Amino acid sequence: MTAAEALRWLAQLFFRGKEGMSDLALSFQPAGPRDKRLRLFVVVWVFVALVIGLFLFAFASIQILSAVRAYVEAEGLWSKGQKDAIYALSRYTLYSDESDYAAYLAALSVNQGDRLARLQLEKRDPDFIVAYAGFLQGRNHPDDINGMIFLFRNFRRLPAIDKAIGIWTAADVHIEELRDVGHRIRSRAAEGLLSVESQRNFLQELHDINKRLTPLEDDFSYTLGEVARTSTIVILSVMFVLVSVMLTLAYLYSRRLVLQNEVIQQALHQGERQLRRILKFAPLPILIVRSADERIVYANAHARAQFRMGDAELSNLRTRDFYVNAADRDSLIAALQSTGSVRDLELQLKDAQGTPFWALYSSQRIRYEGHECVMTALLNVDERKRAHDDMRYRAYHDTLTGLPNRAMFMDALKRSLHRSERSQGVVSLLFIDLDHFKAINDELGHESGDLLLQQVARRLESCVREGDLLARLGGDEFVVLVEGQDDPHSVAQKILQVLRPDYELRGHISKVTASIGISRFPQDGVELDGLLSAADFAMYQAKSTGRDSVQFYKSQT
Repeated sequence: MTAAEALRWLAQLFFRGKEGMSDLALSFQPAGPRDKRLRLFVVVWVFVALVIGLFLFAFASIQILSAVRAYVEAEGLWSKGQKDAIYALSRYTLYSDESDYAAYLAALSVNQGDRLARLQLEKRDPDFIVAYAGFLQGRNHPDDINGMIFLFRNFRRLPAIDKAIGIWTAADVHIEELRDVGHRIRSRAAEGLLSVESQRNFLQELHDINKRLTPLEDDFSYTLGEVARTSTIVILSVMFVLVSVMLTLAYLYSRRLVLQNEVIQQALHQGERQLRRILKFAPLPILIVRSADERIVYANAHARAQFRMGDAELSNLRTRDFYVNAADRDSLIAALQSTGSVRDLELQLKDAQGTPFWALYSSQRIRYEGHECVMTALLNVDERKRAHDDMRYRAYHDTLTGLPNRAMFMDALKRSLHRSERSQGVVSLLFIDLDHFKAINDELGHESGDLLLQQVARRLESCVREGDLLARLGGDEFVVLVEGQDDPHSVAQKILQVLRPDYELRGHISKVTASIGISRFPQDGVELDGLLSAADFAMYQAKSTGRDSVQFYKSQT
């Protein structure tokens, strides 16, 4: 039951008149004390069950969304591992340095660990210890792995989840291609047969594998974003239904209490007195306001508690004092004058102490104590709205740095390309990857690595324009979306400069630089995947030239 339904019932009861009240009184037989106690017992436990169910559903919903978020982060780690493997193998092809080949194997083990976990979970009777170890090898956080396993095993049949797993599976072919190329390069290097021509051919193969994998990674991330958005809508819908059921039961119980009251016969001649009794037992905050001066002439206990006002405040306050936005008051007055009522309008109000809250606001014009008045019922939806905002924030932001995540970035990039295509504008992507970040993680620990990423995020925020979008794609990869005719190279140089000063990491002083690749729309690509892949490739070109530098994308054809 909504605030509007409760208000409509109260107004109908007030205006039924003598004949309606008589019919209403004859409709019910008085209940004995034992029946009343039994009914109260049943109602109380129904409400307890609903509240517990709502809590458990909210808890499960948060766990599911957390698992989806963990898969988004896992995709970032998977992508980082694949790209690091290609980069290390490219260096090994050029210089035959065994440390590069060891780095290639270490990076590739991330992808192999995730694949091992997936293959194990697809079995009828999986070994969850093996699956856990696989996800751990994939560098996923231990606290997230159980949720990832639960989501995979219990929601695999959902179309969106099945699609994401299918994309994940499709990447196996290209990872096997990468392993095969690695074996062939290793064999040639061992035999001393890595000529300049063979090096060029192997590098091209690696580049082609990266081009085939990048769209799958982006499609996987976008699909998980769709899962998060759909899950949010379903969760909010179910929560709304549960809350509506609770309000309906509250309404029915309150109605029974009012209709069985022994003083109902007196209400035939004392409508206003009866109305006060009805409002006293109403499960929602109820106000009656005189239209002429907006003075509150009646407020039930729920309303007094909601607005935190006593008798002194009740006589001095006007309803205009309760609106956070004055324009909402003007719109309500116009609607009441036009139609006589307002139903379930979501507004931000404030109590007598100035604390804001969100409420569903429903009003009905009535005549009370000889004056034109407005009767208003409220339903506090502050917690529900905060939960909705929190779920949305989690779905589109990186939990470590608070920056927009890959899903939000891809949505923003898609919209930006559509705008630029219509206006023939320019869009630039700055792909930022920290240099030697793995060494800091290995030497100082992942907690220091996380602290470094947070400090890097704050520095990046300080040097990008308000209109640009800064996002974290995963791992130590960041990206900046720049729209307009501005020179992206100057932005990139500013970023390099702001990242160079020392970092204090749990008592250790560290230096970190970055390599930045730049791609531009439309000259470097007109599709999401192609543009991001070009910036990524340019970043690896920057690393190959010595790091702490900027490279524009240069086509390999």
